[in-house]
Amino acid sequence: MREMSGSYLLELERWQVKNDGTDAENSTLGINRALNWAGKQGFTRFILPKGIYLIDETRPVEPQSYMALDLGGSTLRMRDNGLSSYAVVSFRRNQQFARLTNGRIEGDRFTHDYSSGGTHEFGVGVQLQYGGQQLSIDNLEIFNMTGDGLIAITSFGGIGGVGMPPLAGNLESGGINLIDGTLMNEADRIRTKVMLPIVDALKNSGFFGLYGDSYGGIGTEVTTDLYDVIFYKEDESLLTAKTDIHFFDEVPLPQDAAFAKVVLHQSIVPSASGCRLIVRTPQFPKHVSIEKCHIHDCRRLGITMAGAKYVSIRECDIHDISGTAPQGAIDIEDGYAINQYIYIDNNSIYANKNYNIIAVAGRHISVTNNRLQDGIFTINSGVNEAIVDNNYFNNTGPRLEGATLFSNNVLLNSRMRLLGAGNVLIDHCFFHNTPLNFNNTKAFVAQVAHCKFLFDDDFITATVNPGSPLIFSAEPQKLSDCQFEGGGTEAFTTVPVGAHDWLLNNVSFLHIRHMSNRITRLPAGTYNSCTFVDCGRLGEVANPTQTDYTFTGCHFEWGGYSLFYMGPQDKVSSFKVKGCQFQCDGTGQAFFLKGNWGRLEVTDNHFNYTTASNDTMIQLWSTLAADSVLLSRNTFIAVNSHPVVNAADSPSVPLIFEDNTLIHAEVKLNDLHEKRNNRFDGAYDPYNVLETEPSTGFFKVGQVIKNASPQPGEYFGWVCVTEGFATTISWQPLHQFVVNARVYANGNVYQCTKAGTTSSIAPSQKQGTVTDGTVTWEWLGAHAVFARFGSIEEK
Repeated sequence: MREMSGSYLLELERWQVKNDGTDAENSTLGINRALNWAGKQGFTRFILPKGIYLIDETRPVEPQSYMALDLGGSTLRMRDNGLSSYAVVSFRRNQQFARLTNGRIEGDRFTHDYSSGGTHEFGVGVQLQYGGQQLSIDNLEIFNMTGDGLIAITSFGGIGGVGMPPLAGNLESGGINLIDGTLMNEADRIRTKVMLPIVDALKNSGFFGLYGDSYGGIGTEVTTDLYDVIFYKEDESLLTAKTDIHFFDEVPLPQDAAFAKVVLHQSIVPSASGCRLIVRTPQFPKHVSIEKCHIHDCRRLGITMAGAKYVSIRECDIHDISGTAPQGAIDIEDGYAINQYIYIDNNSIYANKNYNIIAVAGRHISVTNNRLQDGIFTINSGVNEAIVDNNYFNNTGPRLEGATLFSNNVLLNSRMRLLGAGNVLIDHCFFHNTPLNFNNTKAFVAQVAHCKFLFDDDFITATVNPGSPLIFSAEPQKLSDCQFEGGGTEAFTTVPVGAHDWLLNNVSFLHIRHMSNRITRLPAGTYNSCTFVDCGRLGEVANPTQTDYTFTGCHFEWGGYSLFYMGPQDKVSSFKVKGCQFQCDGTGQAFFLKGNWGRLEVTDNHFNYTTASNDTMIQLWSTLAADSVLLSRNTFIAVNSHPVVNAADSPSVPLIFEDNTLIHAEVKLNDLHEKRNNRFDGAYDPYNVLETEPSTGFFKVGQVIKNASPQPGEYFGWVCVTEGFATTISWQPLHQFVVNARVYANGNVYQCTKAGTTSSIAPSQKQGTVTDGTVTWEWLGAHAVFARFGSIEEK
């Protein structure tokens, strides 16, 4: 054999090949014979004279190792046939350092005979099968296939015979000493019971590996993805060990290896039915380059990765794939975790029936710098360590379920769905009229950071209603440093019952107010440094069990509506607002609250109403029920005598109003509510400064009322010595009283609920209501008793 160099131009007559689209049998046979001969002669390039070459459906063209097959601008056309599977070109003989370039590969899609039944989905343009490596496919047009434009596929590689014990049912607790190969007790390891022989199939392949079944399954009771393999010599002495190996990876066989044992990194021994791990020797293509190919109008798929490693798909144009499922551009599927290190870069993918890119299973999958239009983009749960970066998505449906970094992408008129339990980070992406749907089944596996979401008029007028721009899952996830702006025909958010513990950090919601004032529901969770500007009414979604909301350091701007409009039927366990800024540039309450609550805490906030308004800042409706309400250390600023809080009709709610600062504002509380240490326009607790002894209100023992006009010979004020209600009106017999009049009698205070004339006997009942003549009294409680203190000397 001569030195490998030079090109060979196919001699048509010598090899009985026709390039006029006739004589498929002889032409295909002649091309393959010529390729084989040229390889033996050492030619490194094989060129076809330009023309159309009809290919035999039973005999594909087979390029040779260490040679480029240059089609010379020719077309390899599959002869019309009725087979369910065929290949125009096949790399199935372990070719290496081989190239296919510069031409067209055409199937018989529109003239194929489908009458035998079935899908006829396996007619392919280029087939990469078994153990080929260092293969290059470039500058081709591949079209009209009954199946795929190109497929890379693995063999199962099962080890037959009785020489290899199965792992299922052959595992026990414990590990192996990696220094001397002896058995040892390890609670978090399990090992094979017997030696695994290094049979000829392993020796011929040159590697050892643990793989799943034909569907990639490793077993429901195998909870790890790591193992160690310990190799032994013929005398069963330790040879060497390899640690922290992933299933579906290859371990080179060391010289003189005769036996092996494996140690799985888990503590529970799986049952025989719960373990699907197999020692096998699959053959698969690797180090494959697919570049500058135009693949279109195939029925099933453009490119299929069904078991391959180190594959680059670059600068290809893939479109109009339709006819039989799954009808997509690129599918990474069968072969499962054998699919590794797949690089999809700078391709144009569009107008495919269902999918643009499907990744069902594999590791280290990179999708970068592509233009994707129409169809679904999916990273399924079987994928680990995927990178999707700097792509343009238009009218697509990305679905992320496997472990994925999704960064620096632009999405237009699409819908992002986050599914399952895989770890997903979405970072520095721009979403234009593209809703975000969380549907994760595990807490805190999805993070969305440094992203912008913009929804404009096109989103509102879309022919198909795109739904809510932001849909939360019940299981909590994390949003950080993101901005949402605009809205649509539906409420901005959808929150399922059961949503809990969400975490939002520095997230801005700008001008998302619904055109019909639908409420924007927020999931229970923690909101840190978030901004809400012109968001419309905000509401809760309470759970039958625990529901907690915390807002810390947030900023709110609104006007013309109530901001927090909330009335949960199920109890909100806690609702805390701390260190936030509220600015109202019109009318409307900051909080309009009713329903069932646990702890309500509004502390250290700043409320600023910039225009005159009679709306209460914090309205506690009469139907509100709460375990406790704390309003503390807040600043309330208004331009008129503005009510800060109105809870006058909620006497049963334990409320404390303390340490607040009010400017041009007032409060409306019930007598039973506590208020202390507050400043009203610079005056310290003005309700505790009176001209005379208190005649209304509720007072606790020790509560001090200052004398508003102390004079010599008088007292500094009054102190409550008996807790109760204050009134200076005593009950009188045969006297007329009006509704809401309060009187004291027999140490109690009563309030008139039905006007009339009293009897001659004063009421003494200490609960409920009592009829007194034609008057009906409601018992309020004990009568407060005050003592004067701090006498002032005469001058």
